[in-house]
Amino acid sequence: MQKEEKVVVVLLFMALGSLAVASWALGDFDTSSDPTSGAVSIVAEGTVSAIQATDGGSLILRVQSSSMPIFVSSESGAKDVATRVAKGDRIRAKGEIAEYEGSREIVVQRPEDVEIL
Repeated sequence: MQKEEKVVVVLLFMALGSLAVASWALGDFDTSSDPTSGAVSIVAEGTVSAIQATDGGSLILRVQSSSMPIFVSSESGAKDVATRVAKGDRIRAKGEIAEYEGSREIVVQRPEDVEIL
């Protein structure tokens, strides 16, 4: 192999390695977008590492495979989710990506969108 070909092969492996690390760091996500609303839907799976209730009756779930918290408002069934989900459970959450105080989060619309696996 020529020197240039070796460089191309090394760069290809570096790119594939970067994609593998990004996939591992971000977890299992399945995204789709609605072109009419501009909202991006997302599905995240992972083990619940923290559950936090807010003063307004909402719920924030954190899963090990995602840097984005999962937000369930009181209007979207936070009480129902809180009674079903416990720390250590493996869950699948469906929601839309939103921004809150400069950080992205997954916002769940219905309690059925958080399921225990």
